[in-house]
Amino acid sequence: MNSDSFMVLFDFIIFFYGVYMIYSGYQMKRTGQPSNLVINQAELVGAKDAKGFCEAMFKPLMVFGIMAMAYGVVGYVNDKYLEVPMLNFGAVALFLILCVWFLRATKKNKAKYIK
Repeated sequence: MNSDSFMVLFDFIIFFYGVYMIYSGYQMKRTGQPSNLVINQAELVGAKDAKGFCEAMFKPLMVFGIMAMAYGVVGYVNDKYLEVPMLNFGAVALFLILCVWFLRATKKNKAKYIK
């Protein structure tokens, strides 16, 4: 497997991770049960407001899921057709910034609704 094939595989993995995040967000909102994607089930023992946590995490999951899907598409198009290094650098930088934002939102909502 050459590096181009690996990057395309990585782009697909990130894209489908975004799809799964969106699916998990809708499931959490519908059922009121936090997903293993966001929080370990052991942390839910004695949770203050699991349903409130699900509602609070819906928007961050949607934003991060959509951005992960966009990153996967942009990465695929860039790897296969465009091959613009700065586009890849910008996409990675934006993705990492969103990762930090998502982790902070998760931590804040855990503190507010779970612990």
